Amino acid sequence: MQGLAGKVVIITGAGSGLGRESAIELAKEGSRIAVADVNLAGAQETVATITAAGGDAFALEADVSKSASVQKMIAGVLDHYGTIDILVNNAGVVGQLLPVHEVSEESWDFVQGVDMKGVFLCSKYAIPTMLAKGKGVIINIASVSGFLASATGVEYTAAKHGVTGLTKQLAYDYGHKGIRSIAIGPGVIETPLTSEWTCEGGPFHELTMEAPAGRYGRAIDVARLVVFLASDEADFMHGHTIPIDGGSIIR
Repeated sequence: MQGLAGKVVIITGAGSGLGRESAIELAKEGSRIAVADVNLAGAQETVATITAAGGDAFALEADVSKSASVQKMIAGVLDHYGTIDILVNNAGVVGQLLPVHEVSEESWDFVQGVDMKGVFLCSKYAIPTMLAKGKGVIINIASVSGFLASATGVEYTAAKHGVTGLTKQLAYDYGHKGIRSIAIGPGVIETPLTSEWTCEGGPFHELTMEAPAGRYGRAIDVARLVVFLASDEADFMHGHTIPIDGGSIIR
């Protein structure tokens, strides 16, 4: 892909799943990867995989729901690489999978803090560097739950709707200043986060198997889209959330 060699990429939640796969694929394109995760050991495992293949990466511990932690992450990347070209807001959690009246305030606050506030904070503190350069890319990992209600529950559905809206606002505010913002809306992808869902009898099994693709998504499916959207080949794509769901929401 054009325009990725040598670029500095921050990927949150890159200690496993979609984030790890995206980090590995971007490193294959020659990007330099800041692997951020609340689980530092997981981030270090991702870095070990990248560096063993000849890539350039380093690990940071970061809680994206906390402003001080995000600012420390940004400072760490700037200290290590000197700049930021691409931000992939991937860190995410799920809630209680219960009806609204049964959901605890603690679960609501936790999911909103990571899935929505985390995207806000990481974008807020990465954007000044991008503005100074006059160029940057922000990729937000939303969900098909950013388009519709589902068994993922109110906390997740509300947060991911928020991410799709924030992506639009970022494009509106910064597109003319050289910063391109775009989001991805995965369906049910097989990752450690969704292991209880991606099985026969799980809450999305019937919907997934009846969709045109007839299977659950894989982390590599999303990672390949991240690579394309991060590249210069996607420079006419702004503000939208691109579904990658095997066709499950076409009905």
